[in-house]
Amino acid sequence: MLKKVVVITLASLLVSGMVVAGCSSNPAPIPEEELTTYQLEINLLGEKNEFFIDSQGMLKSKVEVSSTDSSISLSLGKGTTVLDKDEKPLQIIHVVIDRSPPLPPENAYIISPVYKLEPQGAIFDAWLSLTLSYDPKKLPEGLRQDELYVAYHNGTKWCELRYKRVDTEFHSVTTHLSDFNFTSFAILGPKELTPPTPPIPTQGTQVGNLALNFQLSNLEGKTVSLSDLRGKPVLLNFWATWCNPCRVEMPYIQQVYEEWSGRGLVVLAINLGESPAKVKEFVQGYGLSFPVLLDTKGDVAEKYNIRYIPTTLFIDKNGIIQVKITGAFPNKAAIENKLGKIIP
Repeated sequence: MLKKVVVITLASLLVSGMVVAGCSSNPAPIPEEELTTYQLEINLLGEKNEFFIDSQGMLKSKVEVSSTDSSISLSLGKGTTVLDKDEKPLQIIHVVIDRSPPLPPENAYIISPVYKLEPQGAIFDAWLSLTLSYDPKKLPEGLRQDELYVAYHNGTKWCELRYKRVDTEFHSVTTHLSDFNFTSFAILGPKELTPPTPPIPTQGTQVGNLALNFQLSNLEGKTVSLSDLRGKPVLLNFWATWCNPCRVEMPYIQQVYEEWSGRGLVVLAINLGESPAKVKEFVQGYGLSFPVLLDTKGDVAEKYNIRYIPTTLFIDKNGIIQVKITGAFPNKAAIENKLGKIIP
């Protein structure tokens, strides 16, 4: 039976005719429904806890409960609405181990016990956090802990839940549930071993190669390393102030930098063999704000086999050269047309 507690206010016990200073002697009656508090029982493998909910099914306090052996835990935030299938305040959440669990899928192992969560059709708003534990010593060989996930059985097959958080220190997997439409849950792990790490691409200066690393100083004297930019798309431009085609395309590169840097694009303009003073004068005169690096001795240009300038390389976030262009870009659109190769 649903437990409910009716709160009797002090006002209902006042002797007729008594007046509280500053208050009406005939206060409006408070509907009994608004004063009713229900109890929600949570039973995890025999471990029972009770919590208060109001007449709308809203929890009065935060819920954090675990089974005696800590194999399963439930968590609900204060203010979460918990309702049964008839949209009435939920009376009980009951969790037992499924003694006749569904068979594992062909492509996965069942890692934890299979739990049945009841009642069928319970609804949670926002959600209920379900945490299941596992024994890392019992994981199949080759199965990594970060590959584990929580799944439910829909009566026909096992389905992976979208949200997961694997805690490899405490050996648990957490997911979120908004309802108990499917009541069998367990930790699963894929049978397929993680594909071998693909071989590192050959380092070089051509399309498809892993861009060669370098270190150069910028105009402020700070050292910039290409390898430090791994994870970001890079536009690498070789140029000089005496190169007329270079001067023509510089404003277009500046426009691209202003519009695309917010999407993660890094622009590096490598000046060949000129003094810092001369390069600074040029940069200021053209109003350039992207990083300019000084290849004073031409070592990086030689390393990249630069024979003509300007030469521009488009390097993706994995450090792979996707596009290599020799010659100046005629406009901003021509540069942006190549950016699609390194920025999705």
